[in-house]
Amino acid sequence: MNKVGIKFLLLTIAAYMQVSMATAQTLNDIFSASFAKGIPVHITNNRDKGFAIKTDINGNAVTSRNASYTTDEIWYLVGNASGFKLYNNNTGKKKALKLEGNESGSAAIMADEKEATLLAIAEQEKGGYAITPKENSAQSFNMFGGAGREIKLYSSDDAGSHWNITPVDMSRPLRIKYNTIGETALETNTKAGEITLTTNGNTSSIKLDMEELPEDITCFLPKDAKLSITTGKTYHGWKLDINGGKEVAEQTLPKNGLDITVNITADKENKFQYLFYSPDEKGIPYRIPAIATTANGYVFAINDYRPCGNDIGFGEVDLVMRHSTAAGSEWDGHSWSEPVKIADGMGKEAPETWLTGFGDPAVVADREHNEILVMSVCGNRVCWHGNYGAGTPQNPENPNRMARLRIKFNEKTQEWEASQPQEVTYDIYPLFKDKNGKAHVGSMFIGAGRIAQSNMIKVGDYYRIYCAVWAVETGSYRHHNYALYSDDFGETWNLLGELGNDFNDSPAPFGNEPKCEELPDGSVLLSSRKGHGRYFNVFHYTNFEKADGYWDGAVATEQAGDLKFGRNDTNGEPLRIGNLLLQSVPTGDSRSDVSVYYRLLSDDPATYTPAELSKGWTKVQISDRGSAYSSMCILPDGESIGLYYEEEPGGYSMVYIPLKLKDILDAETYSKWEK
Repeated sequence: MNKVGIKFLLLTIAAYMQVSMATAQTLNDIFSASFAKGIPVHITNNRDKGFAIKTDINGNAVTSRNASYTTDEIWYLVGNASGFKLYNNNTGKKKALKLEGNESGSAAIMADEKEATLLAIAEQEKGGYAITPKENSAQSFNMFGGAGREIKLYSSDDAGSHWNITPVDMSRPLRIKYNTIGETALETNTKAGEITLTTNGNTSSIKLDMEELPEDITCFLPKDAKLSITTGKTYHGWKLDINGGKEVAEQTLPKNGLDITVNITADKENKFQYLFYSPDEKGIPYRIPAIATTANGYVFAINDYRPCGNDIGFGEVDLVMRHSTAAGSEWDGHSWSEPVKIADGMGKEAPETWLTGFGDPAVVADREHNEILVMSVCGNRVCWHGNYGAGTPQNPENPNRMARLRIKFNEKTQEWEASQPQEVTYDIYPLFKDKNGKAHVGSMFIGAGRIAQSNMIKVGDYYRIYCAVWAVETGSYRHHNYALYSDDFGETWNLLGELGNDFNDSPAPFGNEPKCEELPDGSVLLSSRKGHGRYFNVFHYTNFEKADGYWDGAVATEQAGDLKFGRNDTNGEPLRIGNLLLQSVPTGDSRSDVSVYYRLLSDDPATYTPAELSKGWTKVQISDRGSAYSSMCILPDGESIGLYYEEEPGGYSMVYIPLKLKDILDAETYSKWEK
């Protein structure tokens, strides 16, 4: 070997020894021989650096949350890298971490020290360590979905299974005092917001829950960390500041630590109401709002609750609801019932496919009877992969399934009672077979939110109702829309208009999630989700009772008129009150800035065409932050609407706000509005 080669080899060995020594030094900094001599450390996820491992309030479960550096997040590694036990500051030396197994999905708990699992760590190329059971290095700690979720085992190769372990300086505490100013906010608004800690460039948030807010907390940060503190996201109903508006610029903590005061002021003028904060204390999100007003004056808010963390097809999804207990005008946040689960998905334990989950509620309250119809997608199939009419032995038929339930008012008990869901999949899918038996729709679901009810067409005991479906063309995966109607309040359904011969004959080829609304002459507006605008189409009757008629043809509103906005492609909703037509939708390029558009309708039916209805809109912005799906109802006073929509923070919480038309319409429109 020549001198150049020898020199290169020596440099390589030296570099390796430096890395090895650095690793050894890091390990020496985090391990101890006993709990009494324990080195306090903080454990954060290497991919999602704002999340830390902690014990729950009872010191039993082991979960993840936004790092707040409190004592329930301080750990001690007793042993060495090839075998150690993990203790928590709050549970002391008598408890240590135990894994309920060594395979994927096994949860971590705090148990008697004698039952603790012997753990090992392995450094990862892309940073952090895998924390594994000694007997199975292929599985590592994982958050399984983010803040609030249990720590469970998952593949050691997964980026979410790698952790940073940082020694903590217990001699320089950060002491945070909370100072609440003024009266409390609306009863529903129990969370104030968050303050943001940035330590060594890593950002995390301390959540301010007014129901559990202590007078103060003490935080212990990584050694020699550089810290800055700012107010983070604020929930409606509250205002936040730090030290009277003097936020903490980046600095190293003084030797005696640092004291700050967070001032939390109730904003009584803010009328936004949180019916469901997302995620909940278990880390489970809510989504997909629907709202309706009953004949006797109650307002029902219904939406998804997603233990699986995702849509139908990924596991358990439930439907939950709250209703106003006031039959009139008390929409101030003090009149909402406690949450009730009305459809309980069973996840992997479901004995029948359709019972796996229930989601995307489509809701209507009958105008004469104190009765609510809820239509829901259900089952275990992701919407794009349904295969009605195209099943094989290798891939048996399994479309997006459909369910129906009813909520009725018991006059004797004065309580609302929900029925058990019923599967109606095969009552609806055959409507989309042609005369030769060919299925035009492989999978579908009803556009979530409001089902429209006619003001003028009544065949039997109920006024006619309308909904529209997002449908996937059998075999092509192209999505499009159809509209349905029912004259018996959802007991049976029929197709509105002809099926046609192919995809292009549908009322909205390429339409996404759709809704319907009746126009003053009884014709039906289809409004379908798309980026930059909506697809509009109108069904005109030639015979009301037989439901004969024709569709005009779909137009894009941003091309035909001025109902236009950012490129986001999101569910929204039309609503008519007399001669006033409304449309809710987010208006940013991303899902943000939920707004309500409005326009007056002429009394001339000749103007009820998709192109004409695309014109003459005025926008009223409601949300100034990330926001998505929305639904609307007419409130009992007949002069206000209830808007129920998804909004950050929480990605997304479920927010309700009552809006008086005199406050959101311009003066000229309000003067010409006719109920």
